[in-house]
Amino acid sequence: MRQILEQEILDGAIRPGERLDERALADRFGVSRTPVREVLSQLGSTGLVAIRPGAGASVVRMSAKQLVNMMEVLIELEALAAGLAARRMGMAERGRLAAVHEESRAAAQAGDIQDYDRLNRELHELIYAGSRNEHLEQQAKFIRGRMRIYRQYPFQHTARPLKSYNEHDLVVKAILEGDSDAARMHMHGHMTVGGSIFVDMVVGMPAIGDTE
Repeated sequence: MRQILEQEILDGAIRPGERLDERALADRFGVSRTPVREVLSQLGSTGLVAIRPGAGASVVRMSAKQLVNMMEVLIELEALAAGLAARRMGMAERGRLAAVHEESRAAAQAGDIQDYDRLNRELHELIYAGSRNEHLEQQAKFIRGRMRIYRQYPFQHTARPLKSYNEHDLVVKAILEGDSDAARMHMHGHMTVGGSIFVDMVVGMPAIGDTE
């Protein structure tokens, strides 16, 4: 139950601010309300769900400031991961990274936003894994997951996937060449550009900027 609800929140199937009704969830999963409360409490400890006396549970709706703060941390984690991956990735992983990058080119050129978004996520996760730093990988995935529903907006601009691909190209080449400094620099630049677009968009979206 927890994994299903967590994934639905991260994917946006359950929207920020949406109420999580205990009775409805108990009926859906065929359980009593006690395990539902336990799961909601667990999700509350991760920051995905807010539980208020008398108001019940709802999906946390982050403010623009919170999202900007998370983006600042993610930029540094991504840059660090790229630098480490350039030094530590194995040959098979480098081959997979190159293949995913090439596949994303076709999606970017076709303006296929959904496919590019999927490949973009896979490429970044390959770099996290290639860093050989489990704590970094966990933190980067957690932050990216928390922001996922909000970070989909930049790719709604059809020109952004191709620009993103070109930025990735510099990162991937540096990793494949084992150039840690260049990989870190180019990833930092890539994330800063994407972050600036993201910040401009979330600040102008009241539904996202409001807090519960």
